[in-house]
Amino acid sequence: MPVVNPDPSDQGILVGKMGRPFGVRGFGRVSVLSDNPDRFLDDRGETFHLATPSRVNGKSRRLVLEDTEWKGDVLLVKWEGIDSPELLKEISGWDIFWEGPDDWIPDDSEAQKISDLIGMRVLDSLTGTDVGYISGFYERPGQDLLAIDAKGREILCPYVEPLVPRIDRDRREVYVQWGIVGI
Repeated sequence: MPVVNPDPSDQGILVGKMGRPFGVRGFGRVSVLSDNPDRFLDDRGETFHLATPSRVNGKSRRLVLEDTEWKGDVLLVKWEGIDSPELLKEISGWDIFWEGPDDWIPDDSEAQKISDLIGMRVLDSLTGTDVGYISGFYERPGQDLLAIDAKGREILCPYVEPLVPRIDRDRREVYVQWGIVGI
């Protein structure tokens, strides 16, 4: 089941996935899932919540980020108290959540936080018909998905410009290609 994060206080913001060990000093690869390009690099000394992606066994830990470094195009992280590949294997594959404030502001003035869309009305971009409201979102590595409550039924819409051609922040309206999305 995908991680739904309409309430960031639940687990935090999904910012990465812990990969396999790298070397013998406790460094591990990270798949970065954050829009913030400096996530992890500027977060040394900060605490992150790591949790298994499966809710069945429900394991989780809070770890302090000790160090980061780039090896080519691979980001490596080192957590305090994780000093060997064997210890790192225990958290390999776990989701990494940022529990601090979501205070990163993109350089692009047109960029918008997906969480700001929650509660906005959804209108068909061709007819202007009210079809529902944004009830949440799914942060996925490939692309984010908007969760639209359409008369009690959840419809998922990829958050890409062709399907979401316009957002009116002042009127709190999101326009979608409902003929494609609502089928």
